[in-house]
Amino acid sequence: MSEVPPPPTAPVYPSGPDVASRPPIIDDVTRGWFTALVRGLVAFVVMAGLGQAAAFVLYFVGDRRGSVGTFAKVGWFYFDWFHHIALSASVPNISIPDTGGLLPGGASVRVHLGLALMLGTFVAVWLLYGAGKAVADRADGGGVARVLHGLKVAPVYALPCLLFSLLVKVKATIPPGAFASGPVEVKSSAAQSFLIPLLIAAAAGAAGGLRSGRYELLSRGPWGRRVSGALAGGFRMLALGIVLSFVGLLVLAVVEPDATKAYFRAVSEPPVEDTAIIIGHHVLVLPNQSMWVLVPAMGGCDGVYGTGVSRTFLCYWKYPKRVSVSTGGGSPGSVLSGLPQVRTEFGTAPIGYFLFLLVPAISVLLGGRHAVRKRARFRYEAVAVGAAAGVAFGILVAVASWFASLSAGVSGDIAGISSNFSVTIGPDVVIGGLIALVWGVVGGGVGGWWAGRDLPARAPLLAPSGSVETPEPPPWSEPSEPR
Repeated sequence: MSEVPPPPTAPVYPSGPDVASRPPIIDDVTRGWFTALVRGLVAFVVMAGLGQAAAFVLYFVGDRRGSVGTFAKVGWFYFDWFHHIALSASVPNISIPDTGGLLPGGASVRVHLGLALMLGTFVAVWLLYGAGKAVADRADGGGVARVLHGLKVAPVYALPCLLFSLLVKVKATIPPGAFASGPVEVKSSAAQSFLIPLLIAAAAGAAGGLRSGRYELLSRGPWGRRVSGALAGGFRMLALGIVLSFVGLLVLAVVEPDATKAYFRAVSEPPVEDTAIIIGHHVLVLPNQSMWVLVPAMGGCDGVYGTGVSRTFLCYWKYPKRVSVSTGGGSPGSVLSGLPQVRTEFGTAPIGYFLFLLVPAISVLLGGRHAVRKRARFRYEAVAVGAAAGVAFGILVAVASWFASLSAGVSGDIAGISSNFSVTIGPDVVIGGLIALVWGVVGGGVGGWWAGRDLPARAPLLAPSGSVETPEPPPWSEPSEPR
């Protein structure tokens, strides 16, 4: 009788109370990645699809100069501009005639342009916020763990952005008869294509994770309630500021119909298809426009800031009174001859424009009130939470001001001389953020006091040992009315 070896058995792992389980941090790191992969890629595909849709609207509405493949690449550039990723145009061998030998052939120039079509940016933030919340809901865990779960969508979203930025390039040649000649290559910045989407996805995903674990955060005692209130109030202040700035512009359009007619006359002069394209792009930058209004409304300025230049052009004390455009400027024979010359006369804004002060005032008051609602227990706490919301508001205004700004620069090697020049056009990021901080802290504190004026003045004394304490109501319940 032959001996047949027994079939192999499954390995037996040690188990029982004496065997250490995996640390909780390992579970937090490993859970939720499949959901993050799916939701992060969905967000990327939707944003890339919106970019392609914008490009092919140009293709079908415009004059269709270029191939379908070229417009598909332009669609990727729209994706970049949804995230404030700079595009660069490089001319490695440029030749400029009629310069008297000052600019011989062989010069190289690189131009970069960065902006955010902020309506698309908000769509990306909304998608990534939902993705982070979905990951946190799926992975479960405490409040901090859910925030970490929400962060998992960031690398999933950023890596495809980097990959496509390395692959997509547009090459063209400067047409004959232009002031210069040479090949042109347009591409997006690889570093920005990874870092900016990563930071946007990380912030939005973490916010979604925080939203998922909000009840656990509120149950962590007073500091959980205060942090939650400060963040909610800061976001409410920014949202109100953007919306009310747009409403203020609509009111101004009614009050000054001549300026409104001039705008529609300017956009309707081109052919109908070009008018539709102009208005469509204006819709995409409506949040940018609101930020350009909100910062001056608070007392800041819009201006041009960069290498060796710092000039403001929109403040209460520097308002453009008259703008004139003339052609034919520059010396005869110069490469600048024929370019339009813009002259602006500045002065103090008309008295009616100071009503725009109501925009930040209403925003911070209502935002401070929202921060306190259902979160503060005492009057001093209500004021503190409202003021803390103002700190969040200052940070958010600085970030939104950077996204609303236009960045441009030129670098190159001309006649053996290397040069580099860059500017930012839009709200002053630093000063605007600091002014928003002051508005937010003061106005948020007043709004918090207003919302918490019926709350007890201070915390009750602790009960003596052995007595029965009245449990504190849940942080999301309404405060009781005084008798």
